[in-house]
Amino acid sequence: MNSKLANLLQMFRDVLPARNMEELEQRLAKAQEKKDLPALAKIYYDMGVHCMKNGDPNRAMMYLSRCDCIFSSDDDVYEKVKESVREDCSKRIGELEEMPLLTNQIPEQIEEQAEEALSDVQVRVWGLLTMARLVQVGKRLSVLPACEVLGDLDEAVDLILRSFREPISEADFRFLADTCNELYELGDEASFSDLTRQVEISGAAPIQAFDLNGLLTLTELNLYFDSHLRLLSEGADNSAAETGLIPCALLPDYYLRTCKEDLSEIIRVKQEVERIQADYEFVSSEITWEDIAQRIAEYKELDILACC
Repeated sequence: MNSKLANLLQMFRDVLPARNMEELEQRLAKAQEKKDLPALAKIYYDMGVHCMKNGDPNRAMMYLSRCDCIFSSDDDVYEKVKESVREDCSKRIGELEEMPLLTNQIPEQIEEQAEEALSDVQVRVWGLLTMARLVQVGKRLSVLPACEVLGDLDEAVDLILRSFREPISEADFRFLADTCNELYELGDEASFSDLTRQVEISGAAPIQAFDLNGLLTLTELNLYFDSHLRLLSEGADNSAAETGLIPCALLPDYYLRTCKEDLSEIIRVKQEVERIQADYEFVSSEITWEDIAQRIAEYKELDILACC
């Protein structure tokens, strides 16, 4: 068979519906290698549809959200993905958001607890505790192209904590503002969705930047920083505390991509759910800033991807 005919046959196979997930994963690997983002978006869409049809809504949400992130992040990619795919992807995500999935239930529970029982500062501290647990994850991913800002979470956590108790310098404020902006800009970097790049983890599967729940964790980090900067510059009346960051250390995309079990059965997910609830009880109790500082220091050293 000559190469031209082989290429035509491959092109024909690529437009046919995949028969199983293994075939889709093979197509995915090829699209990743070629850095073909429109093809990558379509394959993620197909994987999401496959999972919905086969009773795996958690992974369906992950794949469809990845599809949405890829075609939404670039106008050229958006135009190359069929309108029917874009519309059905959004429709399916909307359906999944109404289902009783762990990734829907935990944020809803957090929001209810925050509204019913916590002050503005308590909610902010709750979110900061999650950011502290993302420090080691950020350090890992900061070695990837354009992801250097994720290595700044360590210093940022300390500055935010200190700013609750005393004024910070103009330089420190600028550092937080720059970090906020860089987190926002990272989502538009082509290298962020380059899924051929990943970081090895001893005793666990490699992690990709896109494992930060697509763009969700970047978005929630940006919103937390933005809210805190407005708190420091404008006061509490002009800045509501954000709860969206609190569940982000669950990292469901990473575990759904690398594990076969149901999300709720994965031990590291269970541990993080327990930490979220323990943090709620912690911020609800009679604690001092020294107590908070100690807990944050411990979390900054915690490798949530390796602990079992």
